[in-house]
Amino acid sequence: MSERICLVLEALSIVVCLHRLYGRKFKFDIVTLCFLTINMIIMTTINYYELPKIYTMIIYPIIVLYCGIKFGFKIRAMIINNILYLVLIGGIQIAVSMCYGYIFHILFFTNLDLLIINFIAFLLILFVASTIDIAKLSMYLQDKERILIISLLFSIILAISCVINSKIINGAELFQYMPLFITIVLICILSGQLSKFKIISQKAEVEIKMHQMYANSFRNLIEDIRSRQHEFDNQINTIYSQHYMYHTYEDLVNAQKKHCEVVIRENRYNKLLTIGNHGIIGFLYGKFVEIDRIGIEVIYKVNIESFNVEVPVYKLIEILGNLVDNAIDELEVSEEKKVLYVSVIESCGVFEIVVSNRSKFVELDEIDKFFKKGFSKKGSNRGLGLYNVKQICSEYALHIFCQNQSIEGENWLCFTINNKKEAIKIKDTKISIPKRKNLLG
Repeated sequence: MSERICLVLEALSIVVCLHRLYGRKFKFDIVTLCFLTINMIIMTTINYYELPKIYTMIIYPIIVLYCGIKFGFKIRAMIINNILYLVLIGGIQIAVSMCYGYIFHILFFTNLDLLIINFIAFLLILFVASTIDIAKLSMYLQDKERILIISLLFSIILAISCVINSKIINGAELFQYMPLFITIVLICILSGQLSKFKIISQKAEVEIKMHQMYANSFRNLIEDIRSRQHEFDNQINTIYSQHYMYHTYEDLVNAQKKHCEVVIRENRYNKLLTIGNHGIIGFLYGKFVEIDRIGIEVIYKVNIESFNVEVPVYKLIEILGNLVDNAIDELEVSEEKKVLYVSVIESCGVFEIVVSNRSKFVELDEIDKFFKKGFSKKGSNRGLGLYNVKQICSEYALHIFCQNQSIEGENWLCFTINNKKEAIKIKDTKISIPKRKNLLG
């Protein structure tokens, strides 16, 4: 009878501990009742029919199945919580057994002693579950990086113990070195995974910092538009009232045209608010304002939907920044009208970046040199911008095209980057496209 009570107490301890690890309050339902019944049947059969103790392993898959049915089949949570309940319950039971044996000077426990020990352990588990939020411990350990670190440390400890045992036991057989070989392989795999995870984490941190940086530019754009709202209303009223000031239709049209051009110019970057990505909005707004100050006219076309692409935003900003800076360097020394065209189009995960400027015709052989490391016409310690662009495109399987375009009889040098072999057709852009050079083949 005492053995059955011990089994019930241990099963209840498991159920209570699992509920708390998942952050749930313990309550009886049909799933829990079925689990307790199956557990009792299996353990009773093993104890009373003298089956080998190895059959107790059957209960562990059943506990995992219970977790899945009761709390959901989340693999990471199931693994962590099953390890934790074994550690918590096992640790408490061992601690109680040692204290009980030390206090009463007992080396071999009777059935009554085991019943008392299991009852005390059950009470302690209830106390721990009700006073300590062990669900936070579970969530903390479910972090992928921590799992890798803990697994790596455990593998290293296991490898060290295998080495020590091989030194103690002379003349060990080959199969006795298998655990050491397996742990070494495991250490290599975990180290590689941890290194890969670190790289991913660093990229995520950089992207967050970039978002924060360009969020300030986005806020500046919002504030700029708000500050001009009153002025904009005044401008509209002025245009509306100009028919009182001019006596001929032609004079009125000319005056309204000039006034509208001023209003449009002062609000030319307002459309950036509709593109849907704060990082790119902030970058483009800051860059366009900077370009405008040095006397370069910017024509832009930006249309971004959800920006559901596999390339990190900060990488695309880096590409845009290098292409725009390269075009600015070219335009600053140009004696012709300085105009820069920037296009960022994204739809359904397909995107295209176009940056072009007036330029003399560039031969394909010279285009090849643009993306080589260190190549620059502007002196030493230059020539890394376009090289970095090519490296990013190679990393994320993007396509780079550099081409001469004829627009209204003038040659423009155009850089196009997209994640599709064929470029997106940009509406309302009248250009003729001769041969173009794909920098990645």
